[in-house]
Amino acid sequence: MAIIDELKKKTEEGLKTLKETAQDLAFNVEKQAKIGKRKYVDISKLQRSIHNVYAEIGEYVHDQFTSGRAPTMDSPFLKERVSSITRMKLEIRDIEEEIDDIQKTQPPKHDEEP
Repeated sequence: MAIIDELKKKTEEGLKTLKETAQDLAFNVEKQAKIGKRKYVDISKLQRSIHNVYAEIGEYVHDQFTSGRAPTMDSPFLKERVSSITRMKLEIRDIEEEIDDIQKTQPPKHDEEP
């Protein structure tokens, strides 16, 4: 019976290790998915928006010069666009900080049996 008990104990230990490894893998896959979404979807979307706002500013400045008017920062159009860019850059920074926090997370510790 000692051999059967030992075999049973080793099998249970192996299954426990397999379960813990699967949980760790699932945790890491989920973590990487969150990072990927924030980095490649959310930040990229904000960067495209910033690029579009820069293009709007460029068109506005070009139109002002070609019509003989000098653009100034007193323009509500420019103030709104600059504020928008600043807001989006701050949001990107917040997302990058969130990504750093996610990268530092560790899988939960597995309970040890006595």
